[in-house]
Parts: sequence; structure tokens; C-alpha cells
Amino acid sequence: MNQFLFNKSFIFKDGVYQSLESESKFTAFELAYLNVRQKEKRVLSIEEIKQLPFVDKSSSDYHLWKIRRKNIDRILKYLSNKKQLSILDIGCGNGFFPNAMALQNHQICGLDVNLTELKQAAVAFPNKNIDWVMADIFENALSDAKFDLITFCTSFHYFKDADQTIRRCLSLLKNGGEIHIIDSPFYDEEKLEEAKNNTINYYHKMGVESMQSYFHHIAFSVFKNYQIKVIYQPRRWINKILHRTDSPFYWIKITV
Repeated sequence: MNQFLFNKSFIFKDGVYQSLESESKFTAFELAYLNVRQKEKRVLSIEEIKQLPFVDKSSSDYHLWKIRRKNIDRILKYLSNKKQLSILDIGCGNGFFPNAMALQNHQICGLDVNLTELKQAAVAFPNKNIDWVMADIFENALSDAKFDLITFCTSFHYFKDADQTIRRCLSLLKNGGEIHIIDSPFYDEEKLEEAKNNTINYYHKMGVESMQSYFHHIAFSVFKNYQIKVIYQPRRWINKILHRTDSPFYWIKITV
């Protein structure tokens, strides 16, 4: 293991490279996030995690995962045509997406600040092609690592400053590298307040108001200063006409 550059500021424990710099920095976020997942009844067993992105038809999230698989299948098909890549997956959670990429023989760094889910990932997916890492993407210990690809799967909206996050990721790419963002919402400027209010109401009803400060609403205009390609764009009108169920989220590629 330790395919990437983890220095003495990391310890390896429970299958996870854990940053000493970040070990207590994200405790409040982790507690709020896990509290939400428990209230949503989305805390999964190891066996259930191993089956993702497929869930049992009896699951209340069956249709949600059916939709989520759309963009996941698209990006896995995209990667299947690539030679072996070094990939940083940011916000990897319980690890099903890094594992799917590793099964294509790519070398994966699955990074998150949620140690509980990372430990689950290490148990569910002990793949020699994956390093599980608990660290802040902005900390200096990662500065020497360079990747062919950086991916965000259902995680980009947890970063408060989207522009700073993109710039940081660009600094971690090799020449010709790419950033891919799937399954995160982006909004037109006039829809931002409505989206924020919906989120506030959701977490208020759930009784986890603290989570409001960790879920961020990002305007699509954040990409105006970058070289991007929209690989998948939601087409709600045609989906409605044809009675199709597809991802409501963009797939965005950013290049150096």
C-alpha cells in the first residue's frame, strides 16, 4: 500500500492513513453527517456497502440509487477506455465508487474527513489498488502528490469555497490531468436562495440544524474562469416527455 506520498504526519490505523493534522478538525462535521444519515435510515451494513451502487428492491432508496447509477455508469465507461490512471476521489465516503474504479485497475486514493465511513470502506473493500486516507484536501501533507484524475462523486457541495477547491485540485494534477464532478447540484443565480431555504427547512425538520453550515449551494457561474466540458447535462423536459428517469445532476470535466 501507500502508493502515494504520505509522510510522517500520517499514521496507518484500521486500514486508513490518518492525518494527525486533521484528526480532530472535522469531528463536528462527522457527527452531524452521521446523525443525518441515521435519521434518514441510510446507515448501511458492510454487506450492504459491498453491493453498492445496487440496493435491494425492498430498500426505500431503491429508486434513488437507480438514478444515481446513471452518471456512475457513464463515468466508469469513460474510465474503462483509459490506461491505468492515478485517481484521487475526494469525499469517497464508504468507498463503493473508488472500489469500482480500482476494479478497472486504476490506482486510487480514496480521501474523506469522515473516519467512520473510511473504516467501513477499508473493511468492505480491502483492494490493493486503493489507499484510504483521512485528511483535509487543503493540508500541506498532500502537496507533493500528483494525480491523473480527481473525482467528486456526491461530494463537491460539501466544500464552502468552490473556486478555492477547484484551484487546489488543479495544483494536485499532473500535466494533462482532469477533474470530474458528478452528482452534486449547481444552480442558476436566481435559484440559490430558494435552494438554501429548502436545505434549511430540511435539516430543521430533521433536528440537525448544525448540518446547514456544511451543505453549500454553488452557482454554475463558478466555472466561468475554468476550461470545462459538460459531458452530461440534465434534460428534464425530454425525460418528462419520454417518461425516463435519469440523473438530475451535471457531469462536469475541468482540465488544466
